Amino acid sequence: MERGIPVQAATIAGTPDGSWITDVDTARAVWDVAEPPNLAITSCPTVAIWRLPRIAGAYGKRLYEQDRPGIWPPTMKLPNGDWITCTLQPETDLGPLATGLEYIEPGTPVVIPPSTTVDGRLKWDGSKFPLHPLPSAGAVLSKVLRAEEEYVGLHGQLD
Repeated sequence: MERGIPVQAATIAGTPDGSWITDVDTARAVWDVAEPPNLAITSCPTVAIWRLPRIAGAYGKRLYEQDRPGIWPPTMKLPNGDWITCTLQPETDLGPLATGLEYIEPGTPVVIPPSTTVDGRLKWDGSKFPLHPLPSAGAVLSKVLRAEEEYVGLHGQLD
């Protein structure tokens, strides 16, 4: 929230439970209890949230890692094998994107750590989120597109 990211309480099933909160003191009151609710965020001017397809997302993550970036995007694996990742909002047109890559629209809640859902405890790669800076959308998403192109070149299609 100190970075301008709206938060929302969510149930164990991941459904919203209340309004978006942008005030730090209000958020502390909601989550500073013995059994705090799950935590949901949404895309906003300071963060873009993306759903990455299972195969291209996993391989794209590895390609990004090979560049030894100074900034690592917070990433979470979903129960179906897809991924959620966060970047800065794009400043320009990103051009073509990988098949199945989806921008999570502002107002759409995404349950993030520290939360426990019906599928178990959520974990981030990028444990300092939202404290550390985010990478550009182009730097991350271009690797996912490259991963898809390489995979399709080798296997003929995505699973």
